[in-house]
Amino acid sequence: MRVYDVGVLKVISAPELARNLEPILKALEESGTTLIVKHNEQPTALLVRFDAYVAMLATMDYSGWERWIEEVRSAFPQSVFSPPRRIKPMAPAFLDPADLGYAPQFGQLGSAAGRRRLGEELTSMGIQLDDEQLGSVYSLVLNLAERKRVLYAEDLRLAVDEALGRATPGRIVLMDLQVNAQSGVSASAEVTVVVDGIRRQGRAVGNGTLDALFRALQQVSEVNADLEDFSLAAATQGSDALGEAVVTLSQGSRVVVGRAVALDVVEAAGYAYVNALNWLLRQSQDLAGAAPADQRRG
Repeated sequence: MRVYDVGVLKVISAPELARNLEPILKALEESGTTLIVKHNEQPTALLVRFDAYVAMLATMDYSGWERWIEEVRSAFPQSVFSPPRRIKPMAPAFLDPADLGYAPQFGQLGSAAGRRRLGEELTSMGIQLDDEQLGSVYSLVLNLAERKRVLYAEDLRLAVDEALGRATPGRIVLMDLQVNAQSGVSASAEVTVVVDGIRRQGRAVGNGTLDALFRALQQVSEVNADLEDFSLAAATQGSDALGEAVVTLSQGSRVVVGRAVALDVVEAAGYAYVNALNWLLRQSQDLAGAAPADQRRG
């Protein structure tokens, strides 16, 4: 097998890339400079290790681009190249929590200037909020900043959805949850909820933390429903990404979907389950309100 050393600029043909993709990618991972793919004797694609590419964009190292262009010019003297224009970087944009008033090292856990900056960022994203709504979103964003090194636009957008959803809760509000799991022992969950203004607590065991959590929530809410589906995915970027949970519940012929996001996946699952329970209760209330009119029509 051919060994690919891409410590310096290398040029290969498209068929060679197709035949030897795996060793080429391995060589890129290990050394990480530039590999030019040519087709019909002309450069077609540029391969470079992704973290090096993002790092260059993030630091706006356009001299790196220019050095690449000069190397390619040397390899293909008949081609015409020009350095890229200095447009908006393609690297994901992010915010330092300190820009939003979160700097615990200086004793600052929020500020009026940080709140204004958040409002400006949301406005640039097409999200318009009144003062009360912005306050709810800002509180959640500060909570995220406590646990995330940087905040992406997706974090802010999901924080808006989550904060406004909590600002107008349904009949059931999840106040607290605790789960316990240990090898060889059934998982358990304890929850505290407010149902129609009344505080309730419940505990259940199950086959895993989520099963125990869902059983506890169903027990304390006194809403019988079947779990049809549950999914969990990273909603934002990074190792400290927000987890987005989606819970599908059914009650007879009615099917509802609840959604929530949180840094803790179990917390996201709990909020999503409660969200779905509230949809069931809302549908039941709507049906009950419509019954007299239906009877009159009959």
